[in-house]
Amino acid sequence: MPESDLSSGVVIRALNESDQKAWVAARCRLWADCSPEQAAAEVVRILDDDDQLAIGAFDRETFVGFAEYSLHPHAIGCTTGPVAYLEAWWVADSHRRVGVGRMLIDAGVSWGQSKGCSELASDTWIDNTISDAAHRSLGFEAIDRLIHYRRTI
Repeated sequence: MPESDLSSGVVIRALNESDQKAWVAARCRLWADCSPEQAAAEVVRILDDDDQLAIGAFDRETFVGFAEYSLHPHAIGCTTGPVAYLEAWWVADSHRRVGVGRMLIDAGVSWGQSKGCSELASDTWIDNTISDAAHRSLGFEAIDRLIHYRRTI
């Protein structure tokens, strides 16, 4: 994947083994229930899977964001397949609303197109208004609202 650069010095590139420590820490900032050990195992699995992409955003040497993508045969609301799926997306507070998130999404779009996809899908929790606004600002449209239930019996 070619590197890209904003005038601010942020570079987007594929993540690799040397990025694991920062990547795992960022995953644990994204998900409150994150186990560092489980996140580290997932990072290794992602790096070994040709149908997944992990990209990072770096401001000079500082890790400031990442996105993870995978190929799905189909996705809710999509009419084609395969579908590029945004599995994870995080940008440090200090680098939000300056184009870093868009760069991470644009890189995933390019990857998806290279894999034969014509749609990009994603999801977020129903109460995650920040993620919802970020998705919508980058051209995503909400196609469904879903609540999962459980009952102890």
